[in-house]
Amino acid sequence: METEHQKKVKKLFDSKFVIALIKKYAPDFALKNNLSNLTITPIKKNIGLKSHHVVIRYDSDSIKDKPIFCSSNSKENRENAYKALEFVNKNGFKNTDIFLPKPILFEKELNAFFYQGIDGENLLYYISKNTDLTNYIEQTANWIAVLHSTPTKGAEKLNQENSRIKTVVPGPEKFLKKIEKNFPSHFKSVKQNFDALVKWEEQNLKNLENICLIHGDFHPENVIINKTDGKISAIDFTDICLADYTRDIGNFLQQFKFMSLGRREKEETEKYQTLFLEKYLKIRSIKKTKEIEKRINAYIAWTALRSAIYFLVKSHPEPENATQVLKECKTIIEQNI
Repeated sequence: METEHQKKVKKLFDSKFVIALIKKYAPDFALKNNLSNLTITPIKKNIGLKSHHVVIRYDSDSIKDKPIFCSSNSKENRENAYKALEFVNKNGFKNTDIFLPKPILFEKELNAFFYQGIDGENLLYYISKNTDLTNYIEQTANWIAVLHSTPTKGAEKLNQENSRIKTVVPGPEKFLKKIEKNFPSHFKSVKQNFDALVKWEEQNLKNLENICLIHGDFHPENVIINKTDGKISAIDFTDICLADYTRDIGNFLQQFKFMSLGRREKEETEKYQTLFLEKYLKIRSIKKTKEIEKRINAYIAWTALRSAIYFLVKSHPEPENATQVLKECKTIIEQNI
């Protein structure tokens, strides 16, 4: 027998309910687009008795290659993503032809964030294929450079917890206890690396003259290539915050390398990493210095550590993968911090 929670969540898979929701909370969008023939494609459908995580795609003839997506999670705040994307749409990406997902509405009871995205595959899909990535990598560098150039006035309260390693969600008090209990052999390494990076970042941020609006989780799976015109955009704005721009750069470089293992030759991966960094710095007229390289490397270490933490605390842990990225993290910290 279904619980009341399950019944509520399943409404998101009912086209009539969704159309009524859009008409109520986003009447301008509903007027501009004919949603009468809305079709539903579940992307993620995990609905428990009291919790859920769903991602849904809605299509209609009027929105063509710009479908509507809904992300709803009982344990993660989706209102932050809605507010962040709303802020970027109002303040950033001016005078560009870059597509930025459009926020449509946030439904509080279901913690459901609706936005208009693009139809396509993510960059990881193309990493897995025998495809020349040059154009996609250059576009990716350009996209994140434009985001980092967004005026930050008014963004001070966006995801404040995520703006620092020491407070980033879910927070050390949660993940450290879980790792200590379930994987005590990994605990010391995780704790030492985490403490070293927190100490470094606090000093680094004191010395920075400017901070930027960063994506916060910028990696190949969150870069989408439009299947119609080959132009890229990004998804998942849950972690947008004000921080050092090198955090996004380090995150992308580390994750690109990790996701390319077994899919691309080492030399090819390094070529694309170099292309991404050089293109980004050129667009923003930033000269690469040892100090910038050190910051990027520190955030490469943080991304590796964050991956290790994820592998250890996820519902089906992967301690072998955690061991691999913890070694990478330790080596970088020893060489740079």
